[in-house]
Amino acid sequence: MDDFRHALRLMWRQKAFTAAALVTLALGIGANTAIFSMTYGVLLRPLPYSTADRLVRLSESHPGGTPIVRSPVLSNVTFHAWRRNPRTIDGLAGYTQGAMTLDDRDGASRIVTASVSPALFALLGVRPGRGRLLHEEDARPGAPRVVVLAAGFWQEHFGADETIVGRSLTIDAQPYTVVGVAPAGFYFPDRQVRLWTVLTIPDTAASQRAAIFAALALLRPGVSAAQAAAEATAAARADTRRHPSFNLLFGAGGPPMVSARPLLEDVTSRVRPALTLLLVSVTLVLLIACANVANLLLSRGVARQREFAVRAAVGAARGRLVRQLLTESLVLAGTGGALGLALAWVLVRVLPSVLPEDFPRLADVRLDAPALVFAVAASATAGILAGMLPAVRLADLQLVPALREGSGASAGARTRRLGALLLVAEAAFAVMLLVAAALLGRSFVRLLAVDPGYDPHNVLMARVHLPPQPASAENREETFAAALVDRVRALPGVTAAGASNMAPFMSPSAVMSMTLAGDSIEPIAARAMANVITPGYANALSFDLRQGRLFDERDRSAAIRPILVNEEFARAYLSDGKPVVGRRFAASFTPDATVEIVGVVANVLKDGLDAAPQPEIYNLPRDRFGFPPSINLAIRAAGDPLTLIAPLREAVRAVDRGAALDEVEPLGTRISDSVREPRFAMAILVAFAAIATMLAAVGLYGVLSYQVWQRRRELGVRAALGASRPALLRLVLRQGLAVTAAGILLGLVGAAWAARSMQALLFGVEPHDALAFSVAPLVLLLVAAAAVLVPARRAASANPIEALKCE
Repeated sequence: MDDFRHALRLMWRQKAFTAAALVTLALGIGANTAIFSMTYGVLLRPLPYSTADRLVRLSESHPGGTPIVRSPVLSNVTFHAWRRNPRTIDGLAGYTQGAMTLDDRDGASRIVTASVSPALFALLGVRPGRGRLLHEEDARPGAPRVVVLAAGFWQEHFGADETIVGRSLTIDAQPYTVVGVAPAGFYFPDRQVRLWTVLTIPDTAASQRAAIFAALALLRPGVSAAQAAAEATAAARADTRRHPSFNLLFGAGGPPMVSARPLLEDVTSRVRPALTLLLVSVTLVLLIACANVANLLLSRGVARQREFAVRAAVGAARGRLVRQLLTESLVLAGTGGALGLALAWVLVRVLPSVLPEDFPRLADVRLDAPALVFAVAASATAGILAGMLPAVRLADLQLVPALREGSGASAGARTRRLGALLLVAEAAFAVMLLVAAALLGRSFVRLLAVDPGYDPHNVLMARVHLPPQPASAENREETFAAALVDRVRALPGVTAAGASNMAPFMSPSAVMSMTLAGDSIEPIAARAMANVITPGYANALSFDLRQGRLFDERDRSAAIRPILVNEEFARAYLSDGKPVVGRRFAASFTPDATVEIVGVVANVLKDGLDAAPQPEIYNLPRDRFGFPPSINLAIRAAGDPLTLIAPLREAVRAVDRGAALDEVEPLGTRISDSVREPRFAMAILVAFAAIATMLAAVGLYGVLSYQVWQRRRELGVRAALGASRPALLRLVLRQGLAVTAAGILLGLVGAAWAARSMQALLFGVEPHDALAFSVAPLVLLLVAAAAVLVPARRAASANPIEALKCE
């Protein structure tokens, strides 16, 4: 307690020193606690299912083939083949996520839904909150449509009505009976889902229809994910009843292969590399902060060496003095940790506003007991690391020299070597962070520079959902789309508009296989994404036309059917040196008409700026090609596209009052949202690199300033003996820049070794990018030079008379 009180008095008396140390520690500990909370909540916190440790996500692939979707999926053939006689799993379930239209007294609204196998709830170990969950009988042909509500949706939309079980709801124009409410806090696959319906998975024994969906399996106790994957692969290969449509879904590859990955690992796989990098980076920031504070304590220890000598002379043991120093550093670190915890609280509350809504497990990020334990541990570690070197320095304390007047210079010489080592470490860590930030920055710039194949400026995107049509209503979607596009084009400020089954960042297109045959080409078997667009859609998105022309209204009734193809289609199937535009052939998807390629457009990257292009064709809505119940609109405005939202809603209601409009936003916003995760990782790492550089510069400035003060007698003697101002200036500059250069060299070696682990985060940039490895040390060198210049100028202006009087 005496040491504790003495530490508080010392902190109060030396306010400038205390403020510098507390700010440094608060930044290091606060940033570490915030990133730890995020990492723990996303990567380490157990999923809220009783069987979470045995759940695995399944993924089917056909090596050598190119699947149409990027997410892990399973086929219905593999599902049923494995389900018949499993030995490694206790259950298997499939699920899909989408949106449906709910009609009630408030009108039609779109809600996020999931269709799941009835066995899914048992796999997750979930019990109903009210009523019951889904049963296997609900998936039988002809069974009544049933639905289970999420607890939050039941409370918000239905006012927690206790009589909800048994009530009928109209969803997608069909009656559904509410059979139960899920327990509070339960969600799957994510927190956006409002209700669950039954997913029926077709069995190839009765149907040749191919289907893909997400799938989970519950491992039996003691079974590994690799064992389950091996059994699933064997079952999939044993069943040969595979329709040719499987080649559309997975590509024409080899025999099926199934992989299994723990569910928590799968949910977080997209963000795991970035979070791991941020955690390592923020740890380096904390180490730099500890080195800074240790240097401050070392410098202060030189001024207090006479105090310690007196204490030792009157009987204080070395262990007693070490305890006092460690107590002081721990009190300092504890206070900095408390301030850092407040900073972490602010940072954690800000996170949802800077991350995309689909960031996995963002709701599980919070400051709770693990975060508090981490903050305490980080504070204690920082206190011990920062106080260790000053405590060790007591072992070299010589009582008689320390009690003499003027011993500060000699003690400072011994301390300077330790201080220089700490400065080298700070510079090395700062360079590693600067290199990583430069790599991510260049990667992000390359990502934004990708040509998406369209012009997103002044474009408003929207999706219109029509309720299911009666069997007698033919071409309802095409009629609705044509009428709506005509109305939208007539709106003031609209320069182009069109409808399609595809849209950037919204939904995948359909896929088809085809055989192209004609006088000008040999028969070709092709697979392509099949897009249906109205005239004007390509103009609204400003497709990058490479050859030929786009569709116009005359093409709707042309005898020869026009199509557009993308560059990837032309490269894959029509790269025989002949002109692509103007080719006519009979295609298997239009057996009764001749097809002519009228234009070649650039590859449209609908799935993201980093997506690999696939062969695509564009058809007009006629004959076999029509719109699904969900129609995408693209509207190009002369000015701000947001001004068209209200008129667009009126136009939709005027054409069909039962239609639901959602996902209305500028296309530029969608592009910006699609890169929020890499932007976040880059921004945080740049911030950490800036903090590290600032701390390294402040540490260098503080240590050199204190050493110039300690060496004022030496510098005065040098000046008295004829040393010029430039010579004194070079002396201090050389000392400061030498330790910085040594740290830069070590940091570049460490960055070259660590950069290989960043490969998954980089786009269009090599891990050992020459520009990044050149700019980072240059930035630190310039900052260090600026930090060193002030104490160097102070040393060069030393007055010999005043300096010799100081002792």
